[in-house]
Amino acid sequence: MKISLNSNFIKSSNLIFISALLGIINLLLSPEIISSQKGLKTSIITILLILTLGVLIRYGVSWIKYILLILIILGLFNTPAVIKYMLIYNPINAIIIILQSLVQISATVLLFRNSIKE
Repeated sequence: MKISLNSNFIKSSNLIFISALLGIINLLLSPEIISSQKGLKTSIITILLILTLGVLIRYGVSWIKYILLILIILGLFNTPAVIKYMLIYNPINAIIIILQSLVQISATVLLFRNSIKE
């Protein structure tokens, strides 16, 4: 596989990698997740999934934008409840979750902007 020469794919994959980094920071700032074996496994799998998406986007796999869109739509159903809970107990984690959501949405918009121009 060759790395995509399309600048929107590269920018989008960079945003996805930033989102994964924010997820790692969020994990390290959440002692209740680290102490829970199930929570830790879920967090690691989620971060690995985000990194995989970033790599596939970097390689220019065009269908991955639909998977990313579906994952974002599914995630948006739970995000308000998670943010509301986190604002009460861990406001820094809530801010990171909001930033992650915004970065992932921006990455998806970049991918679809590219396909509209073609």
